[in-house]
Amino acid sequence: MPKNLRLAFYLVLGSLLLVSGQANAAPPEKAQPIFTVDQVKVGMKGYGMTVFHGTKIEPFNVEVVTVNANETPNRSVIWVRCTDKRMINTGPVQGMSGSPIYLWEEGEKQELGKGGRLIGAFAFGFANTNECVVGVQPIEYMRAVGARATAEDRPKLSMMPPAGSGLTMLSRLNSAAKQVEVPELTRARVDAMHQLAQAVTPAVAVPRTEQANGLAAPSGFDGRPVRMMVPMSVGSPGVAEVLAPVLKPMGIQPFAVDPSAVGGKPPAGFDVKNIELKPGSALVVPFAWGDADLSGAGTVTDVLPDGTVLGFGHAMDGIGATAIPMATGYVHFIVSLNTISYKKSGTLELKGALLQDEQAAVAGTSAKPYTSAPAQVEINIEGQPKYSYNYQVLNHPMMTPAIAAAVVSQSTSAVQAPPMRHTVRYSTDIKFTSGHEMTLESTTIGDGARSAALGIASVVGSITQNTFEQVQLASLKTTIDIDYGFDAYQLYSAKLNKTTAAPGDTVNLELELVGLHEKITRKTLPIKIPDNMPEGETQVMVADAATYTQMLLNTKPHLSQIDSVDDYIAGLKAINAPQATSLFTILQTRKLNVAVDGKDFEDVPSSRVVLLGGNNARAKAYPSTETQEHDLGRVFLGSTQIKLNIKRELGSR
Repeated sequence: MPKNLRLAFYLVLGSLLLVSGQANAAPPEKAQPIFTVDQVKVGMKGYGMTVFHGTKIEPFNVEVVTVNANETPNRSVIWVRCTDKRMINTGPVQGMSGSPIYLWEEGEKQELGKGGRLIGAFAFGFANTNECVVGVQPIEYMRAVGARATAEDRPKLSMMPPAGSGLTMLSRLNSAAKQVEVPELTRARVDAMHQLAQAVTPAVAVPRTEQANGLAAPSGFDGRPVRMMVPMSVGSPGVAEVLAPVLKPMGIQPFAVDPSAVGGKPPAGFDVKNIELKPGSALVVPFAWGDADLSGAGTVTDVLPDGTVLGFGHAMDGIGATAIPMATGYVHFIVSLNTISYKKSGTLELKGALLQDEQAAVAGTSAKPYTSAPAQVEINIEGQPKYSYNYQVLNHPMMTPAIAAAVVSQSTSAVQAPPMRHTVRYSTDIKFTSGHEMTLESTTIGDGARSAALGIASVVGSITQNTFEQVQLASLKTTIDIDYGFDAYQLYSAKLNKTTAAPGDTVNLELELVGLHEKITRKTLPIKIPDNMPEGETQVMVADAATYTQMLLNTKPHLSQIDSVDDYIAGLKAINAPQATSLFTILQTRKLNVAVDGKDFEDVPSSRVVLLGGNNARAKAYPSTETQEHDLGRVFLGSTQIKLNIKRELGSR
């Protein structure tokens, strides 16, 4: 299986999802004979079983190199060298995790693919290697996981994400937004949502460890042994880059491929019904299914007499009780890379669910206690027919945000890439199991689906990983319109028609705007001076939506005073409300407001600020402003500040 299929799947055991799929093949009458780790000796030979292409399970030669005892407390890892020519060419392959490894007994006829005793699962390896040496997870550890998967006293699933997981996810998305080509408004929104998450995350929250079995998570190719990653194809290099910081810590490696090559369906005429989960076959975890297949693939290690399926040889997330769909799979081919190779695989038929997820293995049965949410994506590209795609997205507080973003990305580029110069208008209606709803809208130029993907991942993740109550995605509907050309204005100049005004006056903001290959456009916008405006010099700021969003939490600090998921969603809505087509005029009134427990006290005299605030962490003074929003109909970019003098009883000048 891919080296580190680590998803944090805290799923609901209610609401059974009915899916097609016949029962697996009859389980064996007796368990496969095994060698325990203490019986394995250096130099013993044997074979592994895996799928190199299609669904055919094929053997490959192995020889024991060493046994590392007590890699972690009372746990060992067996290291074998793969001498099969195919494995030497590819090195360890993401997607082979779980491939069963058998060793022959002394004196036994050594016939490749036959006989021997099971010692465990292909689980670990090295990148950038000149040979194929892999770590094997001992089978006795894996069977213990299987016993806990079917135990009558199995713990109830955790319904909440880990403490601090929402902040961790937003931190990774925020970092990605600063490193990839996305509009400033997108960066400002993600950054503001990150700040909001910081305000509500308990101080005791500690980021979850990225370490398991004494072997590092696949964070780089620095010579350390790592668990195999789960390869997942997405249709855009930009979106792969955006989602990688979120997916890779969970063991999923997004690969950007031609969207026409994405998908798990086998060649025409292939009989899906005859494929079962058995040792060496592909074991697929569907993340989203429907009009496209987003999944991660590993391998079945063992099937026990009670029908329990064991696989991967390492954790997906290591959280214990879980509920994740499992399916049969088809391997299209192995992509051989100099870094680390992977299987291009896809889903065939849902067969049940993985119910236990530990450091040594995942274990599943024919039960189906997982849930999913429908996602609809409508794509309107100028010059193309309208396309509508439908999916089911796995409901999981850690994975769902990135998977929802990925299906939107896949859909956007399914027929053609966006034109070289293009304008994107997207709108996403998101509903949650708590009854909350949220609409995410924006207009961007030249960034394809990156902003939509980042926005969806950030909003869905913020709400499903909130610290107040369990909330899951109920449905998602996205419409993306892509037109040729850059429909945008850049600020060229801005001035006021007068530099001195009295309270109650109206001054005119005179703008010069520039569009691509267009003449200068002139616009005049009125700005009303408040009747109680104090005398003196002030500033009028002309701001685009990105600049305004960056200021938002400072100008409205009550948004950060959050006591419930309702407050949190209200803050998220405020952050995502400013539109890219809006120009904001912000007049500094040189007065103070105070926010106390989410309520604003406006125009507070300085003598009262200390009284209201004091040492109360729930009170915060902030400058008062008069803000007006003007919709220009095009993306507006640019900002500036203009001085204005306020004098009483001077009349109009």
